[in-house]
Amino acid sequence: MSTGDLSEADSWRLTALVMLAVSATVFIVQRFVTTFLDPLFELCVFHLPTVISIVIYLRSRSPDHRPVIP
Repeated sequence: MSTGDLSEADSWRLTALVMLAVSATVFIVQRFVTTFLDPLFELCVFHLPTVISIVIYLRSRSPDHRPVIP
């Protein structure tokens, strides 16, 4: 499957899942293994974009959503 085959909602779902996996991994490593990132940097680079991508995915699934590019 190429990226051209994905709908907008599917691409946002994939983005949210990848970001969630990366964010969870960074969170677990930071808390239980070693601290190598500043907490504010971790929040701004990993966790905040993850929340934003999940919100966009959920909004793209709503029935009244109009695609950005028709």
